Amino acid sequence: MMFTRPYSDSVEDVRRLLAEADFILIGAGAGLSAAAGLNYQDPELFRQWYPQFARLGLNTIWEAIVAHWAPNDQNRRRFWAFWAHHIQKIRYDAPPGTPYLHLSRLVAGKPHFVITTNVDAQFAKAGFSPSVLFTPQGDYGKFQCAAPCNRTLHDNRDLVRSLIANTDAANVLVRDADIPRCPACGEYLERNLRRDGHFVESPHMERQPVYAAFVNRSFTGRLVLLELGVGFNTPGIIRWPFERIAQKHPSARLVRVNLQDARVPGSIAGRSLAFPEDLARLLGDLAKPGG
Repeated sequence: MMFTRPYSDSVEDVRRLLAEADFILIGAGAGLSAAAGLNYQDPELFRQWYPQFARLGLNTIWEAIVAHWAPNDQNRRRFWAFWAHHIQKIRYDAPPGTPYLHLSRLVAGKPHFVITTNVDAQFAKAGFSPSVLFTPQGDYGKFQCAAPCNRTLHDNRDLVRSLIANTDAANVLVRDADIPRCPACGEYLERNLRRDGHFVESPHMERQPVYAAFVNRSFTGRLVLLELGVGFNTPGIIRWPFERIAQKHPSARLVRVNLQDARVPGSIAGRSLAFPEDLARLLGDLAKPGG
């Protein structure tokens, strides 16, 4: 369900809700990072950041991810050439995006918590404390055993740099010797991303009780659910739970911002604000001094 109001009036409504909130729960999806400039569907960004893969006929980051989704004995050297470059660009080189910095300022001084399906560490880069972050889908900054033989996560900055430093630029292939191996069992290491049953989730899921405790504590006051750029790729992580919280919480208000689908169920329409707007614009307007 969507109700159309002047944009400026809706912005003022959100500003008032945030000012009056006792608790702010942020749910962030890929749309927030896209608004921050990390747009996986942007051909121009791909040509600038991934020229060697553009020469192979690929057009976007998402297309390159799909083409290099699973390693095997035939593609492993090219697979790691892409993923080392991608992790370096997105996880390590990319600065904190302006929308994330605006968001950090908007919630400063208020009890807040973040659940995000993004794995690019933009919240941490923007100054959000690790104590308020729940990232159940993984972390581009970690590798895990592909088996996995254990639940250890490995910081990957140095491994990524080594892969890139020795890449055959002409053929876009890493050296076999640089492909990372598990120090415990010798199996290959893998990205720590939720893609199948081999995902090592336990280090991330340790944050789930903290998230649940924040939601429970919010029932003592006024809660704003700030849902930013969350679509239907994995709606069971943020989108649908936020709707359930809005239904059950007596003093909750849901703010849903999504260019493609900002609709909310009719049962919570009276306690929701739906924005089919650009996140960068909205967060920028909310963060304007004197607003």
